[in-house]
Amino acid sequence: MFEEPSAEEYHILDLLGNETRRRILLLLAQEPRYFIQLSRDLGISQQAILKHLELLERAGFVSPYSAKSDLPAPKRKYYRLNRSIYMSIGITEDDVSIRLRDIAPNQDEAKRSFRDSALPEAIDESDGTDQELSDFLRSSRDMLKRLDERVGELERHKVSLLKLRQTVMRRVHDAVRSNFEDSLERSILYSFMTSDDALDVVSLSERLNVREKEVERSLEELKRRLALSLD
Repeated sequence: MFEEPSAEEYHILDLLGNETRRRILLLLAQEPRYFIQLSRDLGISQQAILKHLELLERAGFVSPYSAKSDLPAPKRKYYRLNRSIYMSIGITEDDVSIRLRDIAPNQDEAKRSFRDSALPEAIDESDGTDQELSDFLRSSRDMLKRLDERVGELERHKVSLLKLRQTVMRRVHDAVRSNFEDSLERSILYSFMTSDDALDVVSLSERLNVREKEVERSLEELKRRLALSLD
């Protein structure tokens, strides 16, 4: 069932709503960078970059580490991506959903879902010949293309399922609006339709921002009228 977005999901939306932070993540997805390099690449002051990096670090998206400089200078503080997530946002006429999933680094599970290909063998950056590097890049590019095609197929299937869900929710909304004049009763029924959890007075009161006594009264009326177990 679809639930109200969590505080973390809302927080990540706020973080990604900033263009500079999105650009930082895109650059770090290519390779780790030190903050002066990020400042230069993005044309933004070092102080501003550090503030954005601090926010991203708090959310677990980036982590710092020290590495030797190519120049005769102290070690540099680099930043790299530190978290793998998948986030989907759906907005339809009858529903708004925000879903966040951490992508576990489990290659065996991924391989089982994509049996027709083996991952290209990694090569040592210092020992590989130019031909080995060329073969590796070519096979990796082919693999990425097939993976992207597979992801596209899954996304299209997901969209089809979401269209069906939208149709069901529209019918639910029409039925509830047509048969219940009380707005609180309608809100409780919408929560019932989209939640796996039992509906209790306290959680509904917090979710709907309504006094517990009012929620309890509406729940009793719904139980009296409908042959449904709402708790």
